[in-house]
Amino acid sequence: MNLLNNVPSLTKALVSSVFCLSTVSFIYIYRLRLEQETDQIPLSICPYIGLLPGFAFYAPWTFLTASFYESNIFTLVFSIVVLLFCGKYLERAWGSKELLKFIIISAVLSNLVTWFGLLFTFYITGDDSNLYQIQINGMSGVFSAFLVAFKHLVPEHRLAILGGKLSIRVKNLLGVATAASIIGLVLFKAIVFYNLVNVGWVIGWIYIRFFKYQDGIQGDQSEAFAIHTFFPEFLHPLIIFISNNVYDLLVKIKCCKPGARTYRDLELGHTTPLPGSARAEAERRRALALKALDMRLSKSPTQLTPENSVETNNSVIFDADENKPIQSESSK
Repeated sequence: MNLLNNVPSLTKALVSSVFCLSTVSFIYIYRLRLEQETDQIPLSICPYIGLLPGFAFYAPWTFLTASFYESNIFTLVFSIVVLLFCGKYLERAWGSKELLKFIIISAVLSNLVTWFGLLFTFYITGDDSNLYQIQINGMSGVFSAFLVAFKHLVPEHRLAILGGKLSIRVKNLLGVATAASIIGLVLFKAIVFYNLVNVGWVIGWIYIRFFKYQDGIQGDQSEAFAIHTFFPEFLHPLIIFISNNVYDLLVKIKCCKPGARTYRDLELGHTTPLPGSARAEAERRRALALKALDMRLSKSPTQLTPENSVETNNSVIFDADENKPIQSESSK
């Protein structure tokens, strides 16, 4: 009950959306099977909520709703749990409006790219099962984008598993998800899951890297968040070469804005803000504020005391310059 009471409004709405849309889909499929008295209808295909490639033009809203539809009870429970914890943290770090924008962008674009992939496969192979027997649905693309967001916010934070017996750094979770998608593709031919995971994190990175506003600055051009940091080290030179050329091309065609640069390393191809610049100061303030937020969220309500908690009336304010709380006049 304490967990549910502390969940922000948008996260509650997202969890409710996943539960309601999935339940409606289950009921639709069950009634359809009863009416037609056949077991030949797939248990997961609901073309009015899930994204069925051959039916997408008749139900364009499914490019969004498909992400909030889980086709079985196990993935439904998993999605609800992940949304409760991840949504809670990101909503408090970014705010409801920014989190909603991030989810919609990652959900729609990951579904759209996967849909194009299935259409392309149909035109190449002529197999119409890619249009009417494979459905795109689930939160995989959004959760993959979430992992990018956590790598951006708290990359060195450790996630304890199995009561603390096993721990993993947040920045390594994306590698685990990618490995799981490859295993699913090889063993179970889960092409949709594979595409959503790997397209979702790329979209999440592009949005945070170039378009998301933080402290009045668009994007994050820091070296720690460069695209090559998502790959094994031996691939870094190749990824840097490719990414720099793609970025320069996108800047030329005005798809991306050139970042605020002070110097450019011609060998590595990355940029770094000079100490004392506006971007460096904003990154320092953001890091301190996120550290304070991370410490607050990692504590249970029973661990918080009046001296180290944030009051509901905003009586304690975090000072990013001094890295300590300041007591306001109203709370003295």
